[in-house]
Amino acid sequence: MNCYPTTVLLAGGDALMRDGLRMLLCRQHGFEVVAETDDVAAVVPLAGLLLPPPQLVLLDMDLPGALPLDIVSAIRAGFGGTVKVLVLTGELRPSVLRQALSADADGYAHKSEDGAELMRAVQAVLAGRQHVSRGIAKVFLPGSLRRDVPDGLPAATPRQREIMSLVACGLSNREIAKVLSLSVFTVRTHRQNLGEKFSLRNAAQITACAVRCGYYTPP
Repeated sequence: MNCYPTTVLLAGGDALMRDGLRMLLCRQHGFEVVAETDDVAAVVPLAGLLLPPPQLVLLDMDLPGALPLDIVSAIRAGFGGTVKVLVLTGELRPSVLRQALSADADGYAHKSEDGAELMRAVQAVLAGRQHVSRGIAKVFLPGSLRRDVPDGLPAATPRQREIMSLVACGLSNREIAKVLSLSVFTVRTHRQNLGEKFSLRNAAQITACAVRCGYYTPP
């Protein structure tokens, strides 16, 4: 059994937010906040000064002028997969969330979610799983997707409805895989099956079909 705590670097956000994250982690067994910074540009140099590097970076992507996508890429370039990155955001605009999902982070969580959900995200990424928290996933996946379909169209399975909705939201296969906790290969297979079942050749046709069937409502 590993008796050493999981080391965490808190990056970005205001002092109050970092205090809250530190308290949340300290209430759990096996975590230690080893460093923090309000300057997200200092994340990679700071992580490099820590020996060994932190096992987890909690990165706030909402700072003005911050380039979280570049920072995630820099962490990947400097430390590979040895440093897990969980991106935190207060945004719920689909366009901003799509940008966040395009980063090569291990997980994404919304800052308004409760401590239990945030810890689920932390545990998931530390276990090597991609994770998108409920607060973010529900932006792209409505609580209920209409089940009745226009005459002449076959019925879609629940997973197919989800895939169609996410394609209509503009997400790539890789981003869809993150939201649904699937492999990219599985998403590609679902899209191929969708194409054959509904005679859809591209994302534009999938989007049109999703709107027609009530699986997606344009903003």
